[in-house]
Amino acid sequence: MKRNLLLVPFIAVLTMMVVGFASADLARNIDTEFNGVTLISGSTVMAGDVNSIVPVRVTFDADDNMDDVKVKIYMEGHRDDVSASTSRFDIEDGTTYTKLLKLSLPSDAYDLSEEYTLYVEVVSKNDRTEEVYTISMQRESYTFEVLSVDYSTKVSAGEVFPVSVVVKNNGYNRMDDNYVIVSIPALGVSTRGYIGDLIPTEDCEDNHCDDEEDSASTTVYLKIPDQANVNVYEMNVEIYNEESETSVTRLISVDDSASMVLAAVKNKDLNAGETITYDLIIVNSADDVKVFNLNAVSGNVLDVSVPSVITVGPDASETVSVTVNADSDATVGTYTFSVDVNGKQVILGANIVKTNVSTSVVALTVILVIIFVVLLAVLVVLLTRKEKITEEVETSYY
Repeated sequence: MKRNLLLVPFIAVLTMMVVGFASADLARNIDTEFNGVTLISGSTVMAGDVNSIVPVRVTFDADDNMDDVKVKIYMEGHRDDVSASTSRFDIEDGTTYTKLLKLSLPSDAYDLSEEYTLYVEVVSKNDRTEEVYTISMQRESYTFEVLSVDYSTKVSAGEVFPVSVVVKNNGYNRMDDNYVIVSIPALGVSTRGYIGDLIPTEDCEDNHCDDEEDSASTTVYLKIPDQANVNVYEMNVEIYNEESETSVTRLISVDDSASMVLAAVKNKDLNAGETITYDLIIVNSADDVKVFNLNAVSGNVLDVSVPSVITVGPDASETVSVTVNADSDATVGTYTFSVDVNGKQVILGANIVKTNVSTSVVALTVILVIIFVVLLAVLVVLLTRKEKITEEVETSYY
């Protein structure tokens, strides 16, 4: 009898604990719709493609009155976090609630299709109700992944630099004739390279494709304009074929050009009709050979000539002769001209200090001869008129 009396409080406490645990659930009848597909516990459903964002709608009946409740969904064991949750809200016992979330699916599926465990929870500070589902996802049909972009992040104006790109086929199907385009839109420059064919790893393993891979690398070369301003620019890397395309953006810093143009003397004196020479020094401080295009700009008085192209080796310099000829009838004064070297202009001056002496003497002689002839003609006319007047006067006396 005493033993039965001792069992009564124990059973009462146990009953209270069971009732307490039973009432600890926040929600009943949790229904989950994943990317438009209703999930069922214990069964597997093909419900999405990896590396995509899908809607997940969770509907449940509140089993208690509770403040600060959240709905959470997540997958574990992936390279990136795969989770989403609602903001906090209050629930009332017996009321049905529905919440819509967006879940970013994993991007690291190695197999063409894989199974994942999805956890759906309704949680509060002290309580939690959970449902677990198994869903199957497969790769998208045609998609690329840019694994790496290797390049020098700091280049100089006028420099040609390599960009190495590694691309992987993380899609479901074979990808043929793939290309890469690297561009800097702000500078208006781009270049294109061929990657080749890429197949899924599983396809290669099944068919023993020893000479084909699911990833490949290629290197292209991009030239920075000589007149590019010092700045940080966005560089776009685009991978594409007939079925798909993807792109990534990187930053690149452009510094001052690795080349300089110096004038030994910027101003010289010369006479009209004379020819003189200026020396320009072109310096290439880059690690590779550079080709420079030259062009002279002058007015009508000066005739300027320069070599059209010159090549300068790495860490070297070359002296270029600029020939200037002044017109024979040029007047005294200062005249400017410029030499353009790959978009950089060097302005030089020519001071004409004397006109052409022989030309002036000839012109003066002609003028003096004309004046002499005119004066002689006037003198002859005057003498003739004077003789006629004298004869008329003498005749009148007789």
